[in-house]
Order: sequence, then C-alpha cells, then structure tokens
Amino acid sequence: MRLSEASIAVAAGADARLLADIKLLIVEEQEVIRRGLLAITSSMPKVTASAVASVSAGLEMAAGADVTLVSAATLTSAERAGVAVEGLHPLIVVVPTAQPGQLEIATRWRASGYIMQGELTSRSLHATLRQVMDGQLAVPDAIASYLLGRAQGSGTVPLPRLNHLNHLSPRETEVLTLLVAGASNKEIASRLGISIHGVKRHVSTLLNQFHSPNRVHLVSHILRSGVLAWPD
Repeated sequence: MRLSEASIAVAAGADARLLADIKLLIVEEQEVIRRGLLAITSSMPKVTASAVASVSAGLEMAAGADVTLVSAATLTSAERAGVAVEGLHPLIVVVPTAQPGQLEIATRWRASGYIMQGELTSRSLHATLRQVMDGQLAVPDAIASYLLGRAQGSGTVPLPRLNHLNHLSPRETEVLTLLVAGASNKEIASRLGISIHGVKRHVSTLLNQFHSPNRVHLVSHILRSGVLAWPD
C-alpha cells in the first residue's frame, strides 16, 4: 500500500517536532526554584530554556516559546494580581505536593501537562515536554487519580454531557459518560442493560480511540479536554 503525500507530510511533521529543539520558557517567582529548573534543563538534550520571574514577563516572551513551565504558586500569584494566563500555552504546571488542596489549585488551569515537584528530574521533565510537544496530555498518576475522584464525588453522581464527540457511536457515548461519572463495569452493564463482556469491549474500543493506556488516563483526558459539561 502506497502512502499518500498528505500522510507522508503529516508523519514528517510529527517527526520534525520530535527531533527539533524545544524552546522552553520557565516562569517562576522564587529565584532559587527558577535557578534550579534552569540547572535541570541545562543537561537536557535539544532543549533551550529561558526563565522569567513573573507571568506578566512570561506573557511578553510566550510567542517565542514552544512550551511554558510554571509552578502552581506562581500561577496563583498571577491570578491574585488579576493577570490572565491564557497566553501561556501550551502550559505545564509544576505541582508542589499531592495534597488535595494543592491538586485542586493546580488543576484550576487548563494545562497541557502536569509534573509533580517531588518527581521533577531532567529525565521526567524531558519526557513530559516530549509528550506535550507530541500533542499528548501529560498527567501524573496523582493528578489522574485526583481528577477521577473529583468526577466520582460522593453519593449519587449526576451524569455529564459530552459535547463534540460525533465520532463515537451512541452506545460508546453512553459508556464513556458513565465512565467519567465513576461507574464500574458492573454498574455500567446494569445501567445500560448489557453484559459485562459488552462493557469491557466498549471500554477497550474507547481506550484505543483516545490512545489511552487505561481508564484513569482516559477519564483524565476527557476531564481536561473541554468536551465535558456537568449539569447545574
């Protein structure tokens, strides 16, 4: 089978993004942390980093950067000062701890990726950058579990609406809706009147369609993608 010129161009573009140098903008108000992040990136291949101390300064340089790395604390300071952060995109948020309060703050912004401060090394940061540059959502296990738990809530969970997912069949949409609401395979089977085997087949199809290794990653992707609308 011969590849079309369009397919070859798409593949070449993806390879070029992976092979090209990444221009990273670090926005961090704490000088010690800012210098530490610069030191970490100095040993990373094909990454050129610059750093500023405020979101306002970062916004002026964002156009020349491929990715922006910002701590949750710096974003909070900008929010309090009334500075919009939408211009910092794609955005990777550094999360200080896995405490629920810190996770709530960190996931307040629509980021392309997250990295836990305690797990931040040149290798983990480089992997996160490559994921984001390749259009993937970089979500550590702690963030994914928190987002799934927040979706599940407590007691009876209202079902969300999933918008702009026309490529899914009606049944796949129903299964995905219940997955996001935190339902188990048994609960989905009971709710939809299908077998557990049928549920597993639909879940497997959804994982493949969204390129997710597991259901937690899938739900995290949906929660951050903007297609989810919870009823009032």
